[in-house]
Amino acid sequence: MPPKVTFSEPPKTEEKPMAEGYYLEAMEQLKEKFDNNEYLMKRIQKQNLELKKEIVTAFGCMRILDNLIHNCYSVDGDIISLSESLRGHLSDYLDNII
Repeated sequence: MPPKVTFSEPPKTEEKPMAEGYYLEAMEQLKEKFDNNEYLMKRIQKQNLELKKEIVTAFGCMRILDNLIHNCYSVDGDIISLSESLRGHLSDYLDNII
């Protein structure tokens, strides 16, 4: 009968358990960072929404101004081109955000 082979387990390294206070402090710091990130994210989202509202308002005003300019015969061609350019730019931007 062949000899019985036994394998010994590798030596275990002693791991020091994390002190409970240190663990709680680390988790509290992570929670504070998470809460801060959540606050900043909500604030940025709110600012983004407000900017979108302002751009939509500016586009509406620009369309009204553009219609008024086209109904008036004594407006310089440069002003007409500028208003059309601005209206087109705002329109392109609105198409991208909507």
